[in-house]
Amino acid sequence: RVTLQTKMQARLAESPQRYTNAAGITLKLFKPYSTFVMRAPRHEKGQRANDFLRTVKLSMPFYVSTHEVSRAQYGRFRPVQGAGNEPVTSISWIEAALYCNWLSQQEKKTPFYTIRGGQLQGSDITSDGYRLVSEAEWEWLARKASKAKQSRFTWGDDTTIPPKAGNIADEYAKGKTSHYVPNYSDGFATVAPIGSFPAELMGLYDLTGNVSEWVHDVYTLVPGSGQAVEVDPLGEMVGDTHTVKGSNWRSGRITELRAAYREGEKTGRSDIGFRVARYVYGGENGDE
Repeated sequence: RVTLQTKMQARLAESPQRYTNAAGITLKLFKPYSTFVMRAPRHEKGQRANDFLRTVKLSMPFYVSTHEVSRAQYGRFRPVQGAGNEPVTSISWIEAALYCNWLSQQEKKTPFYTIRGGQLQGSDITSDGYRLVSEAEWEWLARKASKAKQSRFTWGDDTTIPPKAGNIADEYAKGKTSHYVPNYSDGFATVAPIGSFPAELMGLYDLTGNVSEWVHDVYTLVPGSGQAVEVDPLGEMVGDTHTVKGSNWRSGRITELRAAYREGEKTGRSDIGFRVARYVYGGENGDE
């Protein structure tokens, strides 16, 4: 007697723990199967009005790029100026989504995003093509992946920032940013080349500082559903404002350094980049 694997189990078993794609982006496999609470309670220092608590379960294995997408990697899609080893910045959310679709097409995968006339029409959640990291995935990676318990910051719960934690507003940024962290020096006054700091516990680089990151979700101010568990949430299908997660080289306050921190933006900024992700076999079990 034998027990046959499902197509999903076989696909996952054949998936490497990490791989480098044709654009030179290295991706790492995560199998979360995890429930956690996103954002922050009202009593937490630095909590903001948009930090509505949400209980989320991540059940889908996914790949995520170990580094933020560099100018050189993005430049294979569209030319950009600047040092090739720095994260690409000053691009809109839709330009990041178009890049994800381009990566999918290079590997003959079904594009995740439906974009017409430069406007998002929707997403194909059954696709295993490239996409932006979801807000829930980003926060799980920053706060819970490879940790004994969920943390407040990427490095833990201590408000004392450990050496080489990331490229944030430090002594070098004094006078260049509205706030800075006294007695912390990371060696960079502005943006740094990707991977300039040690990998964090989950094996990813620059979740703390350097540049904030576009994520998949449309930005909303609607409170969560309380204790109800949301499974693999991706948010609203369309919208003109998208969520930005994480601190950057301008971040010098506890509020922005918290992993729960989130913003909503319509246009690109010089301190916002992105990283890419993809499901192993597509959301909602792909095409099973």
